[in-house]
Amino acid sequence: MRFSLKPSAIAVNAVLLSAMGCSTLALADEAPVAIDDIEVITISNQRHNALVDNQSYAQGKTTEADLSNWLLSVPGANVNSNGPVTGIAQYRGLFGDRVATTLDGHPMIGAGPNAMDTPLSYSTPLIVDSMTVYRGIAPVSAGMNTLGGAIDVQMRKAEKMNSDNVQASGDVQAGYRSNNSAATMSGVANIAKGDVAVLVYGNSQAGDSMESGDGTLIEPTDFDKVQAGFDIRHATDANTVGLSYHYTDTTDSGTPALPMDIEYIESHRFNLDGEFVVSDWQGEWSLGYLDADHGMTNFLMRANSNPMKHRRNTALADTTDFKFVMSKRFSFGELSFGTDGYFATHDSVITNPNNPMFEVVNFNNVKDERVAIFTEWQNKFEQTTVQLGVRVKQAKANADEVSSSMAMMSMPNMGGGMDMGSGMDDEMPSMGELARDLQDDFNKADRKVSDTNVDIALSTQTQLSEPLSLYVGLGIKNRAPSYQERYLWTPMEATGGLADGHTYIGDINLKSETAYQADLGLTYQSSEFMIAPHVFYQNIDNYIQGTPMEMEDMSAKMMASMMANDDNPLKFSNVDARLYGADVNWYYNISDNFQLSGIASYVKGERRDINDNLYRIAPLNGQFSVSYHNDSVISNLTLVAVSSQDNVSVTNTEKPTSGYGLVNFDVEYFVNSALTLRGGVDNLLDREYQNHLGGYNRVKEVGTPVMNRLPSEGLSAWVEATYSF
Repeated sequence: MRFSLKPSAIAVNAVLLSAMGCSTLALADEAPVAIDDIEVITISNQRHNALVDNQSYAQGKTTEADLSNWLLSVPGANVNSNGPVTGIAQYRGLFGDRVATTLDGHPMIGAGPNAMDTPLSYSTPLIVDSMTVYRGIAPVSAGMNTLGGAIDVQMRKAEKMNSDNVQASGDVQAGYRSNNSAATMSGVANIAKGDVAVLVYGNSQAGDSMESGDGTLIEPTDFDKVQAGFDIRHATDANTVGLSYHYTDTTDSGTPALPMDIEYIESHRFNLDGEFVVSDWQGEWSLGYLDADHGMTNFLMRANSNPMKHRRNTALADTTDFKFVMSKRFSFGELSFGTDGYFATHDSVITNPNNPMFEVVNFNNVKDERVAIFTEWQNKFEQTTVQLGVRVKQAKANADEVSSSMAMMSMPNMGGGMDMGSGMDDEMPSMGELARDLQDDFNKADRKVSDTNVDIALSTQTQLSEPLSLYVGLGIKNRAPSYQERYLWTPMEATGGLADGHTYIGDINLKSETAYQADLGLTYQSSEFMIAPHVFYQNIDNYIQGTPMEMEDMSAKMMASMMANDDNPLKFSNVDARLYGADVNWYYNISDNFQLSGIASYVKGERRDINDNLYRIAPLNGQFSVSYHNDSVISNLTLVAVSSQDNVSVTNTEKPTSGYGLVNFDVEYFVNSALTLRGGVDNLLDREYQNHLGGYNRVKEVGTPVMNRLPSEGLSAWVEATYSF
């Protein structure tokens, strides 16, 4: 199971922890069983009455539109951004489905085939209690697919007050950002009496398009998002039961790195969970349901003067997930057993509002079902803590037949720029014939597949001396292909947010990825100084990557050229890859009031089968901060330095980027026990730059040419006010 790894300190803003804390399985008021934990990083939400306790802290503004930006404070982590509310978590060069991202342990399976509703978009910052990133080899209990690491967001729950009278508390917050006139209003309230408590919340976030450092309007980067929900909880000494509901409504939000923008994303999420004690066994269980409805267009938020090329994609997803874990402390250590999984269905239909006859059934009743059993053991031997886990998991997938209105047409050859050789153009099949061939091939194929995999994770942490500890991690991790990678039957860009500009087709018979991982880390910590460097390496067999289509895919290749002018369409294929690098975080307390701190991250991703680099890998980057704090003020001056990225993917026609440096400043003032004011300036020098993970512009008739790197936000001042009661 996922041990509740508590931070060893409380800090203001977001606290970056790599110091050792304690591992607990505490329920209600029961005393926890604590042993030294395997290293994790926790970003804690802001609280008006929190204190700095000798820890390097990072910025986690609660008024940010995208919770994924908190990851920029974590060594090894980064964000693939296709728009202001679509951040895809990246950890040590891996992203998307390879990183297990959960909310309170629930996997978030979005409706968008292009990852517009990413897992971290399903929460709002004010109700986040903390975000945990497992550093090194993620334990098998952390999620189904932890090949690229694991992130868990712990949301605020209703808290009982142990009083016979009604007790109420909460926070009200407002914020504003100058660059895009973004405004946030949020509120959360906890009402409790006796053993019962109720938490309710609401959040509204909206902003206009951003401007870059040279004044270029980055269109469309408008966004509009509303979230609300509640949590009801009954807690006694031995048992806790809770029911929560979360509603998200995102409308008119731009994604300029993708071929479409968000028209709407409406989701309803229900969770039922509990904790209990039976004899000496402690247990936890949860059930979750997510219903997501997602619409996107290429004409409402961006210029599209050709009505016949207007497209609307309507995507639906329903997911049911479960988890049950039992654990007990024995003389030989703490042992847990668990089972978890999810059952998801996906549908996606593309239409043209100006042509009722046009329809492409892109994904039809696609089933993605994953179940697992796992066990984890943890114990301390003198100065060494050992954690060993094994997960056996099965992934089943299937899809119903697809269709396309183009397959019913007899369309003439449109050329499309493909060079088929002398005298070949006149013999090329029509668009209708190509669509019909692809449709029939898919519908006649055996679409039902099953993969059984075993994950193993071993982590050790040894106290070499009072200030120095050594971490060693080894793992074998697997990931079964995503539904897009298997069932994308006609050339499209529905690729889970890859955003490389290429059209892809899938392969039903893809093999699971298998990674062989190693991680080595040292942590030195005294009262004044802490540093925690890590080095890592992993080989990934059957890594899923787009590769040029072969002769057997000629129908798809010709159709990609005709429909999208893509002369280099790709097919999801199994290749071999490796990733290696290092990351570090540190701080130094100059005095009781001044502190220096920083992080740095480097990763190199390569193909092992050919001489090429992996796509969309973050360049060498780091942060250096000077902080001042006293009883009522905390201030931070931060230098962000990012190197150029020349190790780009030729296969994905990826373009290199230049390096840059940014200066950010923020200050936090505790007016009194109830009121906190925060403010700052990001990109203080108004630097014009391109983030390598920010994607390419896909919008015509704007300041940035199509398929050029999107610029990033220029100077932006921001303010927040939080009132707690």
